[in-house]
Amino acid sequence: MSDLRAKVTANLLLRFGGRIDRIIELGVGNGSILIEVAKIVGATQLYGVDINDKALEESRRKGIITIKADLNIDMIPLPDNYFDAVLIEEVIERLTNPDHALEEAYRVLKPGGLFIVTTPNLAWWVNRIVLLLGYQPYWSEVSTRYNVGKLFRSINQPLSGHLRLYTLKALKELLELHKFKVITVKGVAYPHNKFLYLIDKAISTLSPGFAEIIIVAAKKT
Repeated sequence: MSDLRAKVTANLLLRFGGRIDRIIELGVGNGSILIEVAKIVGATQLYGVDINDKALEESRRKGIITIKADLNIDMIPLPDNYFDAVLIEEVIERLTNPDHALEEAYRVLKPGGLFIVTTPNLAWWVNRIVLLLGYQPYWSEVSTRYNVGKLFRSINQPLSGHLRLYTLKALKELLELHKFKVITVKGVAYPHNKFLYLIDKAISTLSPGFAEIIIVAAKKT
């Protein structure tokens, strides 16, 4: 099944990244997004970093060169200025130390290379409404056991494990502080249900700052 983030990421790489052959994904998981992106852009050297052994094994089976590392504290054991593109897809919000991960992303990226970040949007238009009604914003959690305070969610629904949530403005400022130059931003809508998806897609296209998922493309300066 195609992933919406993968499609948007690949389109951004094709538009702004020049020739892309060597890509690394930070928090690669099972490798499915990286593989899909690579097929579209024609990349052949694929690297993935993760801390989960099972995820790394699944990525290896897909032909990805894997590295076990904790993005919060570990240095990626690869040279400076090594990759044409670096991806971090819905991982930055799970890190206790995103600044370290951004420093490593900048270090291993070639000058002029493209950095793609995707993350849930704290300022999603739905979150703005539920906050006005007194509910907890989606994507955020106040308990390690219970999914409390959400509209249309039971307390026993799975937790996301998100530690830090970003608005588009906050994410752009953070990237700029880490010496990245923001090139463009996109919004992605997920098809939860047909009615909500149509509204979400229209709003995301018009104003990424209101989208459910924000995608930022930045270059190493």
